[in-house]
Amino acid sequence: MHLKDLTEYQLSGKRVLLRADMNVPLQSGTIANTERIDRSLPTIKHILQEGGKIILLSHLGRPEETGKVQEEFSLKPVVSYLEEKLQRPIPLTESLDSLRVLNGSFTVLENIRFFKGEKGNDSNLAKKLGSLCDIFVLDAFAASHREHASTTGVISFVNQACIGFLIREELEALETIEKANRPILAILGGAKISSKLSLINALANKVDHLLLGGGIANTCLGSKGLEIGRSLVEPSLYSEARNLIEKDNVLLPDKVVVAPNKESEPREVSVETLKKEECIFDISPLYIDSIKKTFAEAKTIIWNGPMGFFEEDKFSLGTKAVAELISESEAYSVIGGGDTIAAAAQAKVLDSINYVSTAGGAFLNYLEGKPLPALLALEEKALES
Repeated sequence: MHLKDLTEYQLSGKRVLLRADMNVPLQSGTIANTERIDRSLPTIKHILQEGGKIILLSHLGRPEETGKVQEEFSLKPVVSYLEEKLQRPIPLTESLDSLRVLNGSFTVLENIRFFKGEKGNDSNLAKKLGSLCDIFVLDAFAASHREHASTTGVISFVNQACIGFLIREELEALETIEKANRPILAILGGAKISSKLSLINALANKVDHLLLGGGIANTCLGSKGLEIGRSLVEPSLYSEARNLIEKDNVLLPDKVVVAPNKESEPREVSVETLKKEECIFDISPLYIDSIKKTFAEAKTIIWNGPMGFFEEDKFSLGTKAVAELISESEAYSVIGGGDTIAAAAQAKVLDSINYVSTAGGAFLNYLEGKPLPALLALEEKALES
């Protein structure tokens, strides 16, 4: 993929519209994890050091497109953190019409999803955004699978467009996976098989071993006719699940952690001895231990999605066991998705992962081989010049 790079441009005195990914988790108005902001800082610092004038765009959460600020989704905590890291005041503006950019300045526009037409890729909004800049820089890999006004539409209304350092880093890591050494172990968890079914099938045809956990594994177990109690499952997909688990390289847990509810004490059981009143909350660490040779022999490991309800300590041991085996492995490891990153951080193994992708949906789409609309638009723009 031919994409123009930020380093190809003279930035001094230029207005740079930077679409970054500041979609960080908030707890009571405080940033719970600054990873995505921190990973955007090299691009921001480079533009400022080269004398560029930044207008930063980002979304945060899923607000309604009302055209009005919704405080719980405001970028105010993000701006405060950026001011602290960059040691400079950064104005936050709520209106495109009042946006003024001075030399060497840095302005943040309020949550782009407050603006009507963002998610619908409205051409009027995209044109207005494009009019703000001399150069558009996309550095939000996590939003590159979205055909939105601020990621894709705006590119049609700018003369120059390129990617930032974070996207270059993400693409280089994912290209490494495409040329991966075998055996390849992919680990997929999460709540629903429906949201990842096409990805699961694609990966099953590409990798040597595919370990399933979470609600995805529950649905597969239920498709075998096993008692899965009150566990999270999707019975409408039992037929597809049966086809999937017939593949020789798909690994399904034979031991799980169950309880009647989240408040109850858990117990580890064989998948064949589950009671009707119980729910599966985690994959069993005993099962993970039984396949540790698969982790040890892997040359490449890809992980997306926790193995269970890891937010509760008593249901986090299966996910933690997976994280620890990845960290101990000599394989090239890549993980992606907010919950996966949080689980790896909880297990204190983030530093031993070779590459941590900031993306969730875009990460999965890339692995599946689906096109990323924002990157395709950038490639078309590069071919024009």
